[in-house]
Amino acid sequence: MSTIKVDTIQKTDGSSKIAINALEGVDNVGQIAVRSDGGALFCQLQQGLCKQWAHWNGATTIADSYNTTSATDHASGDSTMTIATAMVNTNFTVGGLSKSNDNDGVRMATMQFPANQTAIPSTTTYRIHCLYANTTLRDAEEQTVHIFGDLA
Repeated sequence: MSTIKVDTIQKTDGSSKIAINALEGVDNVGQIAVRSDGGALFCQLQQGLCKQWAHWNGATTIADSYNTTSATDHASGDSTMTIATAMVNTNFTVGGLSKSNDNDGVRMATMQFPANQTAIPSTTTYRIHCLYANTTLRDAEEQTVHIFGDLA
């Protein structure tokens, strides 16, 4: 294998923007190390990317998403998100926000995993509950979720 050493790469027209459609690290798993903001540490680029996200109306209408197949509405405030490309295991993290409007104005709604054994996340789905401040399950007019972890 050859090595190219240069200080600057430019396109032939002199601009500095280079288009690359594939980028892979040189270690055995193709990881790309990115220097931290302070410059003292490195982090793995793939580890820091959001692997799935969705913005939907709390029922089944997804406004925008990435790596999301569908949202299933089981009942008011009870949804399952389906991940298009599976995660490698169920040790991923889930975060989300929700907002609802009612006659009392805008009220906070929180999201949580259901507290039962039938709602254990799999590598392709996770179930969430949306609750009002009084702990009543209820669909929110606007919900967002995202996960971080390792894709299969």
